[in-house]
Amino acid sequence: MRYVGIGKETGFGNPTTPTRYLDPLSVSIAADKEPILRRGIGSRWPVDKALGNIVVSGDMEFPANPEIIGDFLLMLLGKVETSQPDPTGAPNVYAHIFKPCEVGESPPTYTIEIGLDSTARRITSAILGSMSLEFAPGEYVSVTASILAQKEDSTDLKSPSFPAARDWHSGDVSAVLGGQEVELKALTLEINNNPSSDHHVIGSRYLPRHELGELEITGSMDVKFVDRDHLDRFLNDEETSLTITLTGDEIEGGQNHQLKLELPRIVYSAWSGDVDSPEMIIQSIDFVAIKPSSDEIFKATLTNTVNEY
Repeated sequence: MRYVGIGKETGFGNPTTPTRYLDPLSVSIAADKEPILRRGIGSRWPVDKALGNIVVSGDMEFPANPEIIGDFLLMLLGKVETSQPDPTGAPNVYAHIFKPCEVGESPPTYTIEIGLDSTARRITSAILGSMSLEFAPGEYVSVTASILAQKEDSTDLKSPSFPAARDWHSGDVSAVLGGQEVELKALTLEINNNPSSDHHVIGSRYLPRHELGELEITGSMDVKFVDRDHLDRFLNDEETSLTITLTGDEIEGGQNHQLKLELPRIVYSAWSGDVDSPEMIIQSIDFVAIKPSSDEIFKATLTNTVNEY
Protein backbone atom coordinates (compact mmCIF):
# COMPACT_ATOMS: atom_id res chain seq x y z
CA MET A 1 0.00 0.00 0.00
CA ARG A 2 1.24 3.48 -0.83
CA TYR A 3 1.03 6.15 1.86
CA VAL A 4 2.98 8.70 3.87
CA GLY A 5 3.12 8.52 7.67
CA ILE A 6 4.43 11.26 9.95
CA GLY A 7 5.39 11.29 13.62
CA LYS A 8 6.89 13.96 15.88
CA GLU A 9 10.30 12.98 17.27
CA THR A 10 11.50 13.42 20.84
CA GLY A 11 14.81 14.82 19.60
CA PHE A 12 17.04 15.22 16.58
CA GLY A 13 18.23 11.87 15.21
CA ASN A 14 15.62 9.84 17.15
CA PRO A 15 13.19 8.22 14.68
CA THR A 16 9.68 7.47 15.85
CA THR A 17 6.51 5.66 14.72
CA PRO A 18 4.00 7.63 12.61
CA THR A 19 0.94 8.95 14.43
CA ARG A 20 -0.91 10.30 11.38
CA TYR A 21 -1.11 9.26 7.74
CA LEU A 22 -1.91 10.97 4.46
CA ASP A 23 -2.45 10.05 0.84
CA PRO A 24 -0.28 12.57 -1.03
CA LEU A 25 -0.50 13.67 -4.64
CA SER A 26 3.23 13.14 -5.20
CA VAL A 27 6.44 12.43 -3.27
CA SER A 28 9.97 13.08 -4.53
CA ILE A 29 12.34 12.80 -1.56
CA ALA A 30 15.83 11.37 -2.08
CA ALA A 31 19.17 10.97 -0.31
CA ASP A 32 21.98 12.76 -2.13
CA LYS A 33 25.40 11.20 -1.52
CA GLU A 34 28.54 13.20 -2.29
CA PRO A 35 31.47 10.76 -2.52
CA ILE A 36 34.93 12.17 -1.81
CA LEU A 37 36.99 11.58 -4.94
CA ARG A 38 40.79 11.33 -4.92
CA ARG A 39 42.66 12.62 -7.93
CA GLY A 40 46.33 12.86 -8.84
CA ILE A 41 48.48 14.52 -11.46
CA GLY A 42 49.11 11.26 -13.29
CA SER A 43 45.60 10.72 -14.71
CA ARG A 44 42.57 12.57 -15.96
CA TRP A 45 40.09 10.62 -13.84
CA PRO A 46 39.42 9.88 -10.16
CA VAL A 47 41.55 7.00 -8.87
CA ASP A 48 39.81 6.34 -5.55
CA LYS A 49 36.84 7.42 -3.42
CA ALA A 50 35.71 7.71 0.18
CA LEU A 51 32.29 8.04 1.75
CA GLY A 52 31.10 11.65 1.65
CA ASN A 53 28.30 13.76 3.10
CA ILE A 54 24.63 12.85 2.78
CA VAL A 55 21.71 15.27 2.43
CA VAL A 56 18.10 14.08 2.32
CA SER A 57 15.69 16.49 0.64
CA GLY A 58 12.77 16.72 -1.74
CA ASP A 59 9.14 17.74 -2.16
CA MET A 60 5.76 16.37 -1.21
CA GLU A 61 2.45 17.64 -2.59
CA PHE A 62 -0.88 16.93 -0.91
CA PRO A 63 -4.37 18.43 -0.46
CA ALA A 64 -4.80 20.74 2.54
CA ASN A 65 -6.46 18.64 5.25
CA PRO A 66 -7.66 19.98 8.63
CA GLU A 67 -5.93 17.23 10.63
CA ILE A 68 -2.70 16.73 8.69
CA ILE A 69 -1.70 20.30 7.92
CA GLY A 70 -0.98 21.05 11.60
CA ASP A 71 2.04 18.72 11.63
CA PHE A 72 3.48 20.42 8.56
CA LEU A 73 2.87 23.89 10.02
CA LEU A 74 4.83 22.81 13.10
CA MET A 75 7.65 21.38 10.95
CA LEU A 76 7.72 24.73 9.15
CA LEU A 77 7.21 27.35 11.86
CA GLY A 78 8.33 25.62 15.06
CA LYS A 79 5.99 27.03 17.73
CA VAL A 80 2.42 26.08 18.64
CA GLU A 81 -0.03 27.05 21.40
CA THR A 82 -3.11 24.87 21.90
CA SER A 83 -6.37 25.76 23.66
CA GLN A 84 -10.06 24.83 23.67
CA PRO A 85 -12.27 27.67 22.37
CA ASP A 86 -15.43 26.26 23.98
CA PRO A 87 -14.65 23.33 26.34
CA THR A 88 -18.29 23.11 27.47
CA GLY A 89 -20.21 23.48 24.22
CA ALA A 90 -17.54 21.92 21.99
CA PRO A 91 -15.34 19.66 24.15
CA ASN A 92 -13.75 17.91 21.15
CA VAL A 93 -12.60 21.09 19.41
CA TYR A 94 -9.08 22.48 19.76
CA ALA A 95 -7.46 25.66 18.42
CA HIS A 96 -3.75 25.64 17.57
CA ILE A 97 -1.83 28.87 16.92
CA PHE A 98 1.41 28.36 14.96
CA LYS A 99 4.12 31.03 14.95
CA PRO A 100 7.69 31.23 13.57
CA CYS A 101 10.57 30.35 15.88
CA GLU A 102 13.25 32.91 16.69
CA VAL A 103 16.95 33.22 15.78
CA GLY A 104 18.90 30.23 17.11
CA GLU A 105 15.80 28.04 17.35
CA SER A 106 14.56 25.37 14.97
CA PRO A 107 11.29 23.47 14.54
CA PRO A 108 10.74 20.06 16.13
CA THR A 109 11.79 17.25 13.81
CA TYR A 110 9.55 14.56 12.35
CA THR A 111 9.98 11.03 11.07
CA ILE A 112 8.43 10.55 7.64
CA GLU A 113 7.65 7.05 6.40
CA ILE A 114 6.84 6.44 2.74
CA GLY A 115 5.01 3.20 2.00
CA LEU A 116 5.79 1.77 -1.45
CA ASP A 117 3.85 -1.44 -2.10
CA SER A 118 6.26 -4.04 -0.67
CA THR A 119 8.60 -1.87 1.41
CA ALA A 120 8.75 1.41 3.30
CA ARG A 121 11.31 4.20 3.39
CA ARG A 122 12.00 5.97 6.69
CA ILE A 123 13.17 9.60 6.60
CA THR A 124 14.60 10.73 9.95
CA SER A 125 14.59 14.20 11.54
CA ALA A 126 12.77 16.16 8.86
CA ILE A 127 11.73 19.80 8.91
CA LEU A 128 10.29 21.95 6.15
CA GLY A 129 12.62 24.12 4.18
CA SER A 130 9.55 25.80 2.75
CA MET A 131 5.83 25.34 2.23
CA SER A 132 3.61 26.81 -0.47
CA LEU A 133 -0.18 26.85 -0.70
CA GLU A 134 -2.01 27.26 -3.98
CA PHE A 135 -5.62 28.38 -4.31
CA ALA A 136 -7.51 28.18 -7.61
CA PRO A 137 -11.24 28.21 -8.50
CA GLY A 138 -12.73 24.74 -8.77
CA GLU A 139 -9.71 23.01 -7.23
CA TYR A 140 -8.69 21.52 -3.91
CA VAL A 141 -6.28 23.70 -1.95
CA SER A 142 -2.84 22.29 -2.70
CA VAL A 143 0.15 22.20 -0.35
CA THR A 144 3.74 21.63 -1.48
CA ALA A 145 6.16 20.89 1.36
CA SER A 146 9.92 21.06 0.74
CA ILE A 147 11.62 18.53 3.04
CA LEU A 148 15.11 18.65 4.57
CA ALA A 149 16.09 15.65 6.71
CA GLN A 150 19.07 13.92 8.31
CA LYS A 151 19.08 10.38 6.92
CA GLU A 152 17.10 7.61 5.24
CA ASP A 153 16.78 3.90 5.96
CA SER A 154 14.18 1.15 5.57
CA THR A 155 11.35 0.06 7.85
CA ASP A 156 8.31 -2.22 7.90
CA LEU A 157 5.08 -1.31 6.14
CA LYS A 158 2.32 0.03 8.37
CA SER A 159 -1.48 -0.18 8.13
CA PRO A 160 -2.45 3.47 7.62
CA SER A 161 -5.67 5.12 8.71
CA PHE A 162 -6.37 8.33 6.81
CA PRO A 163 -8.09 11.44 8.26
CA ALA A 164 -11.87 11.46 8.53
CA ALA A 165 -12.14 15.21 7.93
CA ARG A 166 -12.49 16.20 4.29
CA ASP A 167 -9.87 18.26 2.47
CA TRP A 168 -10.44 21.98 1.91
CA HIS A 169 -11.32 23.20 -1.59
CA SER A 170 -11.76 26.58 -3.27
CA GLY A 171 -15.35 26.91 -2.08
CA ASP A 172 -14.10 26.99 1.52
CA VAL A 173 -11.73 29.95 0.96
CA SER A 174 -12.23 33.63 1.71
CA ALA A 175 -9.67 36.44 1.58
CA VAL A 176 -9.65 39.82 3.32
CA LEU A 177 -7.24 42.44 1.97
CA GLY A 178 -6.81 45.66 3.93
CA GLY A 179 -9.90 44.87 6.00
CA GLN A 180 -12.16 44.27 2.98
CA GLU A 181 -13.15 40.97 1.42
CA VAL A 182 -11.68 40.55 -2.05
CA GLU A 183 -12.52 38.21 -4.92
CA LEU A 184 -9.41 36.42 -6.14
CA LYS A 185 -8.91 34.51 -9.39
CA ALA A 186 -5.79 32.81 -8.01
CA LEU A 187 -3.58 32.97 -4.94
CA THR A 188 -0.21 31.48 -4.00
CA LEU A 189 1.51 31.84 -0.63
CA GLU A 190 5.03 30.60 0.16
CA ILE A 191 6.85 30.52 3.52
CA ASN A 192 10.56 29.79 3.19
CA ASN A 193 12.93 29.00 6.09
CA ASN A 194 16.02 29.07 3.86
CA PRO A 195 17.71 26.31 5.93
CA SER A 196 21.34 25.34 5.47
CA SER A 197 22.02 21.93 3.92
CA ASP A 198 25.85 22.02 4.03
CA HIS A 199 26.78 22.55 7.71
CA HIS A 200 28.29 19.09 8.15
CA VAL A 201 30.97 18.62 10.80
CA ILE A 202 34.08 16.47 10.92
CA GLY A 203 33.37 12.89 11.98
CA SER A 204 29.85 12.50 10.56
CA ARG A 205 28.32 12.11 7.11
CA TYR A 206 24.98 13.47 8.31
CA LEU A 207 23.72 16.89 9.34
CA PRO A 208 24.21 17.34 13.11
CA ARG A 209 21.21 19.68 13.49
CA HIS A 210 19.02 22.04 11.47
CA GLU A 211 20.14 25.63 10.93
CA LEU A 212 17.51 28.08 9.69
CA GLY A 213 18.23 31.13 7.56
CA GLU A 214 16.15 34.22 6.95
CA LEU A 215 12.39 33.70 6.98
CA GLU A 216 10.85 34.85 3.70
CA ILE A 217 7.10 35.04 3.13
CA THR A 218 6.01 35.90 -0.39
CA GLY A 219 2.96 35.42 -2.53
CA SER A 220 1.08 36.34 -5.66
CA MET A 221 -2.58 36.91 -6.48
CA ASP A 222 -4.71 37.49 -9.55
CA VAL A 223 -7.54 40.01 -9.15
CA LYS A 224 -10.08 41.38 -11.64
CA PHE A 225 -9.25 44.96 -12.58
CA VAL A 226 -12.21 47.14 -11.52
CA ASP A 227 -10.42 50.28 -10.25
CA ARG A 228 -6.95 51.69 -9.58
CA ASP A 229 -6.77 50.74 -5.89
CA HIS A 230 -4.19 47.97 -6.25
CA LEU A 231 -2.16 49.84 -8.86
CA ASP A 232 -2.06 53.00 -6.73
CA ARG A 233 -1.11 50.98 -3.67
CA PHE A 234 1.81 49.55 -5.64
CA LEU A 235 2.90 52.88 -7.12
CA ASN A 236 2.68 54.68 -3.77
CA ASP A 237 4.47 51.92 -1.82
CA GLU A 238 1.51 51.59 0.54
CA GLU A 239 1.28 48.70 2.99
CA THR A 240 -1.78 46.57 3.68
CA SER A 241 -2.76 43.30 5.39
CA LEU A 242 -3.97 39.93 4.16
CA THR A 243 -6.01 37.24 5.91
CA ILE A 244 -6.87 33.96 4.22
CA THR A 245 -9.50 31.74 5.85
CA LEU A 246 -10.41 28.15 4.98
CA THR A 247 -13.65 27.01 6.61
CA GLY A 248 -14.77 23.40 6.34
CA ASP A 249 -17.51 21.29 7.90
CA GLU A 250 -18.85 21.88 11.38
CA ILE A 251 -17.30 19.77 14.12
CA GLU A 252 -19.70 20.51 16.98
CA GLY A 253 -21.17 23.43 18.91
CA GLY A 254 -20.94 25.79 15.95
CA GLN A 255 -17.17 25.22 15.61
CA ASN A 256 -15.85 24.32 12.16
CA HIS A 257 -12.67 22.85 10.77
CA GLN A 258 -10.86 26.08 9.98
CA LEU A 259 -7.46 27.48 9.05
CA LYS A 260 -6.81 31.21 9.30
CA LEU A 261 -3.58 32.56 7.80
CA GLU A 262 -2.77 36.10 8.93
CA LEU A 263 -0.21 38.45 7.40
CA PRO A 264 -0.74 41.78 9.20
CA ARG A 265 1.78 43.70 7.09
CA ILE A 266 2.45 43.16 3.39
CA VAL A 267 3.75 45.36 0.58
CA TYR A 268 3.30 44.86 -3.16
CA SER A 269 6.56 44.02 -4.92
CA ALA A 270 5.25 43.80 -8.50
CA TRP A 271 2.10 44.65 -10.46
CA SER A 272 0.99 43.86 -14.00
CA GLY A 273 -2.27 44.04 -15.92
CA ASP A 274 -1.76 42.86 -19.48
CA VAL A 275 -4.45 43.63 -22.07
CA ASP A 276 -4.47 41.21 -25.00
CA SER A 277 -8.16 40.49 -25.68
CA PRO A 278 -11.67 41.91 -25.12
CA GLU A 279 -11.99 39.75 -22.01
CA MET A 280 -11.65 40.99 -18.43
CA ILE A 281 -8.34 42.49 -17.34
CA ILE A 282 -6.63 40.50 -14.61
CA GLN A 283 -4.15 42.17 -12.28
CA SER A 284 -1.23 39.98 -11.24
CA ILE A 285 0.21 41.19 -7.95
CA ASP A 286 3.28 39.92 -6.08
CA PHE A 287 3.69 40.72 -2.40
CA VAL A 288 6.10 40.21 0.47
CA ALA A 289 5.40 40.09 4.22
CA ILE A 290 7.11 42.35 6.77
CA LYS A 291 7.04 41.99 10.55
CA PRO A 292 4.87 44.54 12.39
CA SER A 293 6.23 46.12 15.56
CA SER A 294 3.63 44.52 17.84
CA ASP A 295 2.69 41.22 16.16
CA GLU A 296 4.09 38.19 14.35
CA ILE A 297 5.06 38.43 10.69
CA PHE A 298 2.81 35.42 10.08
CA LYS A 299 0.36 33.47 12.21
CA ALA A 300 -1.69 30.37 11.41
CA THR A 301 -4.69 29.41 13.56
CA LEU A 302 -5.95 25.87 13.01
CA THR A 303 -9.21 24.60 14.50
CA ASN A 304 -9.84 20.84 14.46
CA THR A 305 -10.26 17.75 16.67
CA VAL A 306 -6.53 17.06 17.26
CA ASN A 307 -5.75 17.69 20.94
CA GLU A 308 -1.98 18.11 20.54
CA TYR A 309 0.76 18.61 17.96
